[in-house]
Amino acid sequence: MSGRPLLALACAATVSCGAPPWRLGTPRDGRPSIPPTNALPTAAQAAAAAQQARISGRRVLEIAALMQLDAMNRLPDPQRTRLVELLTARAAEFHGLGRGIPASADLETVARLDAVRGVQLTPARAIAAAAAGDAWKAIGAREEAQAAYARAAALGGVLPGEVGIVPRRGSLPPPVAGGQPPADIEGYVLSGTSLSARLLPMVAAFPWLLDHQTRALAWAELLLAEDPTSPDVLGLVALIWGRVGRLGGTERMLMELAYFSPDRAAGIARGAAIWDRLGRTREACAQWIRAARWRDDPEDPVWRTAIACARSDPGAGDAKAIRDYVVSRARPDRRDAIAAALDGRPPAVDGGVPAIDGGGGAAADGGARDGGGQ
Repeated sequence: MSGRPLLALACAATVSCGAPPWRLGTPRDGRPSIPPTNALPTAAQAAAAAQQARISGRRVLEIAALMQLDAMNRLPDPQRTRLVELLTARAAEFHGLGRGIPASADLETVARLDAVRGVQLTPARAIAAAAAGDAWKAIGAREEAQAAYARAAALGGVLPGEVGIVPRRGSLPPPVAGGQPPADIEGYVLSGTSLSARLLPMVAAFPWLLDHQTRALAWAELLLAEDPTSPDVLGLVALIWGRVGRLGGTERMLMELAYFSPDRAAGIARGAAIWDRLGRTREACAQWIRAARWRDDPEDPVWRTAIACARSDPGAGDAKAIRDYVVSRARPDRRDAIAAALDGRPPAVDGGVPAIDGGGGAAADGGARDGGGQ
């Protein structure tokens, strides 16, 4: 079986490749066609929201409101100074998380809002721009990488030994106390400068936090506003939207997740695991097949997951055709062992050829299907 028919099988199983007519016109971005509110907030409303967020110590919401004022060109000097302070702190947090792209974006916003502060942060901006260039390069985004490297060079470049942006202001409070989340979950996750730094570990430890759908949807919007390039963020937003039936948005987020993953096959497999968590077997199977096909390595244990999925849902793909394709791609001396592994039977004793995963058996299947983080 050639690669083209195999990819066609994966495509046929996805919603986007052949949506039924009753799906035409449904939102593709995870948001409802008719939003719950009928207008963007006014400048007065955004200013009041920023003030209330500052009083309550919810800096994530304060940044969001101040950024709205900035987009309206209605940011007065005291609040401009405050936003500069908050974005500088958030850039440091992103840098600590290894996220060069949003860190650089925040520092460049700081330089636009306050030229003097921008000059003071020139070395930090160069470091962040170089890190952003590395991040863009890792995912094959040439133009974005070149632009980031050019910005770093224009700012004076990065000297040997320069690795930090600004000193971190203390450490995050522990998300778990006595095996339970903080009593004030909202206060905890919104009091930092970036929502994802606190929310992602919390949701990983306590998945039931997403059961409060209204709150989870609000988190999704804030997460995307602060960093739409993080695979962790995109995976969590995909899961949140999928849980409320916004499957077009989930699909889009998983496409973005794969794009922003340096290991594209691992990103696709992560999306498959999210479809699995949502109980969407057909979409999951298509993603598992696509992930395995991306590497196209007969020794890749993801093929076992893809074939097992196709066997459980024949409409997702021809399991026998996929199995025969993988075996045909293997080295002659490995074909019997790989065929045995794909069939779920012990390898041939003759010659003592090991199984595809070195004897991991079903555990490898479970690890592949359960993997994928958020």
